Amino acid sequence: MDTSNKDEKTSKSIYKVGEIVPEDAFYICVPCGNKQYLKAGTRFKSCLKCFGKDWRLFKGGLELWEKIKNL
Repeated sequence: MDTSNKDEKTSKSIYKVGEIVPEDAFYICVPCGNKQYLKAGTRFKSCLKCFGKDWRLFKGGLELWEKIKNL
């Protein structure tokens, strides 16, 4: 049984907007550093901070969320 593909999915720590949140955890918006607690099964959304006062940080196509390993 080949588990290499499964291992890749479980070790992934950076996600794009629209992907499904794999586990309950804190995630950080890569462009602006905003931290949010997200629940598994929901989708990663665009960061509201990037669209708010820090809109200048927003870069189309770079809407990425990274799982925070230790908070």
